[in-house]
Amino acid sequence: MYATKTINGVPAIQRDGQSVLSVCHQDWEFANWLCALLNELGHKSELLLNEQDWEWLNANDRAFGRAVHHA
Repeated sequence: MYATKTINGVPAIQRDGQSVLSVCHQDWEFANWLCALLNELGHKSELLLNEQDWEWLNANDRAFGRAVHHA
């Protein structure tokens, strides 16, 4: 889950307590909007990848795993 937090006076977006993005110009409205969007997308991952995308990703992940294993 993503959350906004102040770090050195600058809004930052964190995930599981780790900062992933600082927002310049102290734009809290944008930081809160982006945080809400990331949380929404995290709950609706089916919107991000279709079946063909999943097949391609899984095939490449297996090939990458084999290549790393043999290295």
